[in-house]
Amino acid sequence: MLSDRLQLVVEKHGPWTAMAIKLPDGIYTLPSASDHRLKRILQVARDLVGKPLSQCRVLDLACLEGHYAIEFALHGCEVVGIEGREASVAKCDFVKDELGLDRARFFQDDVRNLSSEKYGTFDIVICSGLLYHLPARDAWGLLQSMYEACKGIVIIDTFIALASQLTVEIDRTAYHGHIYQEHNEADTEEEKQKKLWASLDNDASFWFTEPSLMNLLAKAGFTSAFDVLTPTMPGNLRDRKTYVAVKGSRVAVLSSDAT
Repeated sequence: MLSDRLQLVVEKHGPWTAMAIKLPDGIYTLPSASDHRLKRILQVARDLVGKPLSQCRVLDLACLEGHYAIEFALHGCEVVGIEGREASVAKCDFVKDELGLDRARFFQDDVRNLSSEKYGTFDIVICSGLLYHLPARDAWGLLQSMYEACKGIVIIDTFIALASQLTVEIDRTAYHGHIYQEHNEADTEEEKQKKLWASLDNDASFWFTEPSLMNLLAKAGFTSAFDVLTPTMPGNLRDRKTYVAVKGSRVAVLSSDAT
């Protein structure tokens, strides 16, 4: 029975942490609950990608238990999920198999290893709840890799710094934000692995201010970026934002030499 198989996964890999995914027979990985961020990301992708979702190839970075990747696969997308923790990948594979999603694949890997040579290119790249778990230079490297792997849009849901407490230099340019502590220095690798909502290994991460993040997106090559305001999110947090970055072609202004 499905409920027995689900229980075996929980016993081996631990319970689902926040992703209430509907399985056959009305069974959920967790008690059914709304995921407003999932709705926002799905709607924005559908509105902006420029073709039916069923024709899209989607990348879900640091996908945790795979809810977003699973949702896009249910819409007919070819989906790749990358997740650093073995237990979370096992949960992704369990749900994929139970739902018969042959076009979804999950890989245990560090997102910092992303490259188009390794994983191909994608119409939609989802970077939700990830960027703020990385040190500044690692985040910059990931933005470059996302640009390389993207053929259309990147959706970034992230915390931002509301004020500059620290300046870092990346390629001789200053960027601003603050440090966020992920792990204690004394934490073992095993203890870090058990913190499913923290970074893989770095003890601290860097939250960019919004202007610095926008400058980095432009530096990476994205031609435009948008702050998503609707669909709305409960709480309206000032430091949690969803952005869409577009990999387009830069236009030439013909009516103004100075422009």
